[in-house]
Amino acid sequence: MLQMLNAGFTMRALCVAAELKIADRLAAGPRTLAELATATGTHQQSLGRLLRLLAGAGVFREEPDGRIALTPLGKCLRSDGPDSVRDWALYLGSPQLWEVLGALRDTVTTGEPAFPRVHGLPLWDYMSEHPDFAAPFHRWMSQQSAQHNAAVVAAYDFSPFRVVADIGGGQGSTLAAILQANPSLRGILLDLPQVVAHPAPLDEAGIAPRCEVIGGDMLRAVPEGADAYLVKRILMSFGDEQATTILGNCAAGAPAHGRVLAVEMVLPAGNEPSPAKTFDVLMLLQHTGARIRTEAEFTELFTAAGLRLTRIIPTASPNSILEGAPT
Repeated sequence: MLQMLNAGFTMRALCVAAELKIADRLAAGPRTLAELATATGTHQQSLGRLLRLLAGAGVFREEPDGRIALTPLGKCLRSDGPDSVRDWALYLGSPQLWEVLGALRDTVTTGEPAFPRVHGLPLWDYMSEHPDFAAPFHRWMSQQSAQHNAAVVAAYDFSPFRVVADIGGGQGSTLAAILQANPSLRGILLDLPQVVAHPAPLDEAGIAPRCEVIGGDMLRAVPEGADAYLVKRILMSFGDEQATTILGNCAAGAPAHGRVLAVEMVLPAGNEPSPAKTFDVLMLLQHTGARIRTEAEFTELFTAAGLRLTRIIPTASPNSILEGAPT
C-alpha cells in the first residue's frame, strides 16, 4: 500500500527528468552530477536526490565513480528513438493535468469530467488556445500511433479489401503503414481540415498517390467508396451517443461485404491490473461520457450502430481490433 501511495513521487520525478532532458544528456555516456546540474541550471544536491530516487526505480544508475548513467529503461525518456515516452511524461506532469487529477473526487461525486470545470473549457478547445500544453500531447499521439501501427498491420489481414478509409486518422501514419504493407490497396484519410492540411506520413511513405485526403467531420458523415472503415483509438474519447454516430456513419458507408474496424483498448474482466483501467480514469477526468469499454459494451455499441461484432483480435500492443459487419 505504501508503495502505491508513494508512486506519485516517482511519477513526478520522471516528469521533471523529462523536462530537464536528463536522458538526452546521458545518451553519449555517463556524466558527473556537477556536469548535469550545470547543463540543466539546477541545484546540484537537489538534482542528485531526484536522480537517486529514479536510480532506485531503475531509470538511471550511479556508477562506482559517482557518475550518472542511463539504463535501458531510462532510454525511454530520451526525446528521440522509437520507444520514447518523454512527451507523455511531459503531458502527464503538466501543471494543468495535475490540477485535473486533484479534482478526481469531484468527478467521482458528480460524474462530470474535471477538465472543463478546472480550466473553463473542454480539453480540445483548451488545447487550441494553449499550444504549449497541447504540443507534447500531439507529439505523443503521433509517437504512440507509430508504436502501435506495426502491431495493427501484423494482426489483421487487409489484403481482401480494395479501399481502406481511416476515419479520424490524423495526418495518416496508420493508413500509411497499412498501405505500405498492402501495395494493392488504396486509401482515404478523413479528419478535420486543419489536421489533414499537411499529411506528411503519406508523403514520407511514398503512398500519397494512392490516397484521397478529405477534410471533414466524422460526426456528420464519412466518405463513401471504401470497403473497410478504420477508427483507431477514437471511440474512447466519446460518450455512447457520439461513438454510435461515428460507427453508424461508417456502417452506412460500408458495402454489404465491407467491414468496420475499431482499434481500441478493451477493458478486461476480473481484478487483474491493466493499463486500460488506468486510462479509463483519465478518460473519466477529461471528456464527458468518455470511457474504455468492455466487450459487452462494445457489442451494444456496434449493435446500436447497425453492425454485428464478428470478432475481437488482440495485437502486440494495448489495443485490440474489433471487427464489425453491417447487419
